[in-house]
Amino acid sequence: MLLLPTHTVTVLTKPEPTRDRQNNRITDWSTAVRTSYQGRTEPVSTSETVQQNDQVITYLTCFLPPSAAVTEYDRAEVDGATYEVDGKPEVHTGYGPLAVLAYKRVTLKEMTG
Repeated sequence: MLLLPTHTVTVLTKPEPTRDRQNNRITDWSTAVRTSYQGRTEPVSTSETVQQNDQVITYLTCFLPPSAAVTEYDRAEVDGATYEVDGKPEVHTGYGPLAVLAYKRVTLKEMTG
C-alpha cells in the first residue's frame, strides 16, 4: 500500500523506435517522456553472477499511485539509478472506505556489469 511515500520515482515512457545508420530499429531513451510520482520502494533481492565478467541483478518493488502511467515496456529512475520495468504493473484497489489504500505495484530490475 502507498501510505508512506519514500521516494520520487520518475517513469520514462518508452519512445517510438527509430532507425540507425544500418537501418536497425533502436530506442532512443533520451527522448522518453518523463513523469515523476511520489512512491514507495522496497528492495526485493540482489544477486551476482561471476562468469567472464561480474554481473549484478537487483530487483525493487515499487508502489505508485493507481493512476500512474507505467507499462511493462517503460523504465524508471529511483535515487539516480535506472531500472527496467519487469513484467506488467498490477493495480490493487480497495473497496468502500479502503479505496484510499489503492496502489499500483511495479517490479523494477537493474542489471550492471
